[in-house]
Amino acid sequence: MRKSTVRILIVCSIVGSLLAGCAATGPQAIHNGRLNYNEAIAETNSQQMLLVILHNRYAEESHLLTVASVTANASVKTGAGFQLGIGDAANYAGNLVPFSASTIYEENPTISYVPVGGQQYLHQLTSPVSIAALAQLTTTLVDPAPIYGVLVSSVNGIYNPDFLYPSVEPDPRFNRFVMIMTALAQVHRLHWFEDPPKTGIFSVVISDYAPTHAAEVAELLDLLDLPVPGDLSQEVVLPVSLALNGRKSGSIGITTRSVMRLMEILSASVELPHKDEGNATTIDYPLLGPVGRGLRIRYAEARPDRVAVAVQYRDGWFYIDDQDKATKQFFRLLGVLWSVSIAESTDKTPAAPILTVPVSR
Repeated sequence: MRKSTVRILIVCSIVGSLLAGCAATGPQAIHNGRLNYNEAIAETNSQQMLLVILHNRYAEESHLLTVASVTANASVKTGAGFQLGIGDAANYAGNLVPFSASTIYEENPTISYVPVGGQQYLHQLTSPVSIAALAQLTTTLVDPAPIYGVLVSSVNGIYNPDFLYPSVEPDPRFNRFVMIMTALAQVHRLHWFEDPPKTGIFSVVISDYAPTHAAEVAELLDLLDLPVPGDLSQEVVLPVSLALNGRKSGSIGITTRSVMRLMEILSASVELPHKDEGNATTIDYPLLGPVGRGLRIRYAEARPDRVAVAVQYRDGWFYIDDQDKATKQFFRLLGVLWSVSIAESTDKTPAAPILTVPVSR
């Protein structure tokens, strides 16, 4: 076989390989881009939320942008060439590249942002967390105790203070309430039910608790100042509502915190640099109650190594330590509720101006 024919066959093989690579560009683009975009959005959401907390501590105005869409256009350009010599080999030997090939991958994303604000957003931010959300979270998570401790501010007159104002002290009965509710739920004796479905009216139902858990059920009802059934084998059904007290109606009256209140609690946990302690530019908070006592947003002059989230602000770094389980859990719950507030407010308001940023590289 002639050398020129061999070269042509080699080039055709290379071109075929390049075209086959193009066929796999779509799936490969998903592998390369999806997780990266998702991680970038999640990380910047956390950083933006932490920055809002810091602005609140320093009595500064904050603005939010939510990512409305990400459109990534990917393209692959391929090229191939070959050179053949005609005539005496001595005229071109060593001067020709027999064949060449190239592949260029380009990705040009377009990112759209929507400003978050308005009356509907304020309403979502300052409204108490719904009983539906409380029921869903406590029945979904393995350990519902932190949910009760963070979201519930009182139950049938038993208070769980977020701040310890003068003459305000934590009530040990609340902690006992959380422990019994959690223990009964974990052994599948206590359940939240929506009755009737899709109405937002919930009840706590305690069943099959005698004799093993009869004492705990009796203690729980006593804490709530509700009657203990004469027959401890009978099912206990307790309607739940957003109210200061449900004792007169034989129900559980619960008050919950708002997203804004949770933000205030976390703002009070910010560790200020020495130069800003007692500064007029920062908000002074009362002592934190049980819900915020173990929370801490730390400060360092240089970026620390082990962080769950960190932002650079005011000549230093504010961050949540990756080993700080309590603050990480609180921050995660706040993020979930905050994202719901943003989604609810943007869905129910007229379309806001959209900032679209094309990115090329």
